[in-house]
This record gives sequence, structure tokens and C-alpha cells, in this order.
Amino acid sequence: MRNDINRVDSAYIDGKEVPIDQAITFVSKRIKETNPDQILHVEYDGNQGLLTWYYPARLWNVIGATSTDYSICSLEGHEGIKAHYKTSMGALPEEMRNFNAVAFWGSEAVFSFIHGWKIFKDKYKIAIDVRVSETLKRSEKGYIIRPGSDAHLAIAIMKILIEQGYAKPDIIDLDKLKSRLNQFKMEDLLKATNLTEDQVREIAELYAYYEPLTIIGFAIGRSMNGGHSAGLISMIPAVLGIKRGFFYSNSGGWGIDFHYLRGTNLFRVKTIGMGEVGYEIDKFKLLFIWNANPVLTLPGGDRIKEVAEEGRLTVITHDPFWSETAKSSNVVIPAPTFLEKEDVVYSYWHPYLIYNKPIRPKRGITEVELMKRLSKELGLTHSLLEEDPWEAVDRAIRSTGVSVNELKAKGIVKMNKVANVDRVEVDPFPSPPELQVASGPVIVFSSHPNYTNSQFSEIYGRREGVVYSGKYEGKGYLEGRGGKMLVKFVKADLPDDVLFVYKSDLMINGRSINSVLRPPRNRFGGPRLNDEVKVTILS
Repeated sequence: MRNDINRVDSAYIDGKEVPIDQAITFVSKRIKETNPDQILHVEYDGNQGLLTWYYPARLWNVIGATSTDYSICSLEGHEGIKAHYKTSMGALPEEMRNFNAVAFWGSEAVFSFIHGWKIFKDKYKIAIDVRVSETLKRSEKGYIIRPGSDAHLAIAIMKILIEQGYAKPDIIDLDKLKSRLNQFKMEDLLKATNLTEDQVREIAELYAYYEPLTIIGFAIGRSMNGGHSAGLISMIPAVLGIKRGFFYSNSGGWGIDFHYLRGTNLFRVKTIGMGEVGYEIDKFKLLFIWNANPVLTLPGGDRIKEVAEEGRLTVITHDPFWSETAKSSNVVIPAPTFLEKEDVVYSYWHPYLIYNKPIRPKRGITEVELMKRLSKELGLTHSLLEEDPWEAVDRAIRSTGVSVNELKAKGIVKMNKVANVDRVEVDPFPSPPELQVASGPVIVFSSHPNYTNSQFSEIYGRREGVVYSGKYEGKGYLEGRGGKMLVKFVKADLPDDVLFVYKSDLMINGRSINSVLRPPRNRFGGPRLNDEVKVTILS
């Protein structure tokens, strides 16, 4: 197997270069030999292409394979917000411009949300984080809180807003909210957050005065109390009578029928938690991967590599590059990048569909082409497999007010879906015992300015990972629920209870730091990746 990180230009079987046709035949044979209950497919969003991610899943759903629940990134926050708003759609870009201030809550917007940062960089900025991020440095006011205490702080802020008479009953039942808030003692909330009462009152006064748009980072949902934290933070603007005064991700609000694209409208698909793939991998004999790099990015992902090396799992990867997963696979099939194929791309924040037109010659085989070839080789017939992919996309985007023909003609078309929320529900509201408080150091992740996308390593090269700490230095063991590994700790300006890792620097001595994680599920089903860990420094 090749060790350099560059384009996959040919197919490979057990390290030997073969024609793509031969690889497809080999994969088809393995699929036929494997019980569908022992087949798992893993894929994720990547470039957010409807044909890259969603449509190819039809094949595996027809076969009866197991899918993940796609929860690794933002599911917990989406569900936590939807519990109160019935949608997770927040402010649109054009609405953001109407706000005079912003509160970046757990969001390293300077690097990972550059378009939003551009809107607010010259306006009043409040930052709430667990460390002194670059976004916090560039904000007018910044507050450092204990990891996982975001829900506690949101509750404390709402208590003060009501107490000081700033709350408005326009879109939320204040009496009901007050009864829920009264369950919590301010002293307990302050202790959880590590802030003083003066600091929390200052934040509440800033909210009342500036009425900022609140931008909620995805890290919130992946932290302790995740879904409740995202939901409670999103309620703060509602207490002030502001409709859609938050932004988390609008991807679920456009009306795109993702279930139709995947074919899950016709099948009851077996799923496993995305944070549990590494620990459930022994149940499977065949793993098919596209648009993802699970060996590096999933908790316990190194176990995929171990099981494959032991010969107990056939791993097939469809990828443009020699990712850590591709290098650990039995079969590698070359895929084109988004610059080389047609697709329809949607956004997390803006309401436009984009026709992705190739600008370079295609290398490899697209996800749709591979799905069609495998279907034919397997002799499968089903309406889901026979429907033209562009007709499927056209139907899936029908409720957005956009057609494929219009999109191909114009290139970019605005969707007409906007969620109007007239009332915000108070419940489900956590009780004091439901909210946890971290007792030890917590590992947190964020984007490096040069590596907001993993494929940027093709430009800047791989970085060897280290763990930054305000307390520890030198070599030592990092231990989580999933195991422990030897890492290098580097001193940095961080609170003692924070261990920080750049998401681009997960590999240390050939292992991913994610291998020590075995995340429990948060309240709404998403995995807690920012979890408590133990540290042992070698003397």
C-alpha cells in the first residue's frame, strides 16, 4: 500500500494496482458472499453534494445494510433547538445584517465561519468560550466558562433577564419559563460556570442592551449537556421577543427531502450511532466508505484498522486521496473531487442551491457511477436504483421552489423555504439533576486556520498532533472511556480544565486521538466528543 498522501489514480486490491472494473467485480463478489446484516456503510457530508452523499446510499438500503445515524457533527444541537422551535432554522444571512451585535457562543468564527465573521467583524461582539480563542481575542467582550456549563450559563442569563424586567411575552410563555428557571439556584449555576455573578449579570445586560444575534457553535452539541445547551442558548433571544435571533445551522430547514434521496422513505434502515462505529465494528464483515475518513475522525476509529489487519473485516474505500482510511483498506477505488463532477450543493446557512459544474477533467469514478455499476454487477433491480439521479434530485428539492432545469440554467437559485416561528416552547426543560458538571479535564477541538478542511493537508502537509494544556507539559498518557495513548503535552494559555487539540492534528505516532474516546450519548442522541479524560505525565 502506498504511504504518500496524494491522489488515488487507480484502484487497488490488497495493495496491488488493478483496473476499476476488476475492483468493482471484486467488491460485488464480497457483497454477495456477506450477509446484509454484516455490511455497514459509512459516509458523511464532505462538500454537501446531494449526489455525492445522499443518493448513493440507495444501493446499501436496497441491500439491507446497516447505516450510521449521521450524528457525529450537529445532530444533537439540531434536535435540542427543534425541541423548542420545531425547527433548527435560525437567521438567514440577509437577516444577520440587521443585527447591531453578535454573541459567538462556542464558535471559532474567525476561522470556521468566515462569511459570518465578515458580517459582524466591525460590529459589537461578545464571545463565550472555554478558552481564549482567536474569535474571543477579536471581540469587545469575552468570557471563559467551564467546559459543558453552557446550559447553566443560559439559565442564569434568562433568570436575570426576567428578574430585571427585560423579558417579553411575545413568543414565549414567561410564567412557564419562570417556573422552570426557579428550580435552579443562582449560586449553583455560578459554581458550574466558574463565572462571578457580576460577570453573568454583565452578559445579561449586554444581551438586553444590544440584542445580539447568537451564533451557536457545533461544539456545544458535542459537549456535556449538549442538546439542552444548544436549545437553552437559542431561547435567550426569544425571551427578549426576538424571532430567529440565533444561528446554528439551517441545513435541515430548506425542505430538501433527504429521506427520498437516500431511499429511507421506503426502508426501515438499521442504524448504529456514528460515535459507536469503532466499538461495534466486530459485528460486521464488510465496511464500505465514501466521503469520509473514519479511521481518523471517528471515536475508536483505529479499531477499524486493527480488525481489517486481522482479516476479520473487508474495508472498501472510495476516495480521491490516500486518507488514513484508504491506506488501511483492502480495496481502494478512486473518486473525483468536487471540481471534477456534477452535483447539487446546499448550504448550512444561505438559502441558495448551487449547480456544481465540473471545471477539470474527471479522475476516477463518481459516487453515482459506482453505485450504478455495483447495482448492475450485483443484478439488483429496484425503482430506487433505476430512477435517474437528476430526477431524484428534482423531486427531493421540489418543496424548495427550485427545479433541476432552472438550477442548471442559472447555476445558483434561491430557495423559498423560510421557517416562521410564532411561539417557542419552554419544554423540554432540564431539571437541576439532569445537568452534569465536569469534574476533571475535558478535551476540546477546534479548527486550525490552515486546516478548516481535512483535504487542505494536500496543500500544507500533515502536522503531527500534540495536546495543548495550561497545566501539563511533556510526554504522558491521555486516557478516555475508549482507552489511552501516549501523547505530547504542550504548555499553552488555557484553563487547567481544558485540553485542546486542533482537528487537523489528530494523528500522534500513527494513532488518532479520537481512539481514546468512547462518547456517551447526550440527551438527544448525539455523541459527546468533548468528554472528560485523565492525564498521567511520565516522570
